[in-house]
Amino acid sequence: MSHFSYRRDFVREPRPVDLTARPDLAAALDAVNRDLAATLPEAGPMRLMCTPSDDEDIPDQFHAALPDGRRHGGVTHPAAPGIAEAAQETVQAVLWQVWPVCPEHRTGVHADAGADERPVWWCRAGEGHELCEVGELAQTLPGRQRRALRRKERRRER
Repeated sequence: MSHFSYRRDFVREPRPVDLTARPDLAAALDAVNRDLAATLPEAGPMRLMCTPSDDEDIPDQFHAALPDGRRHGGVTHPAAPGIAEAAQETVQAVLWQVWPVCPEHRTGVHADAGADERPVWWCRAGEGHELCEVGELAQTLPGRQRRALRRKERRRER
């Protein structure tokens, strides 16, 4: 077999990440899922998956997957901005939708680390501005949508 041949036994299937062992990842994923529920509820909550690496020089790949398991891309260093970015890639590639969108400029925003290293959604339009922290997109919705979302959350809590 040449080095260009494909061997099925080298392919690793992603598995769900045990979030009880990684509260930092659980918090980052919860923040992304709050944003999805507020702005794109039909997508459903993301799950964090990991494709393990056999090579100690190559890190494991973490993916944000839709509830049905579809995913795209990956992030090697699971941190809050990376998980938000992976979720954004999945929404864009699988659902063919720009998410999230800056309400002022009507352009897609990007996950980044803010000035104090907290994960934020950053709009690059104009001179660029921080839209909000990851997990706080509901606050950027227009009044009517924001009120409807709060009513829905209150009903769910009952």
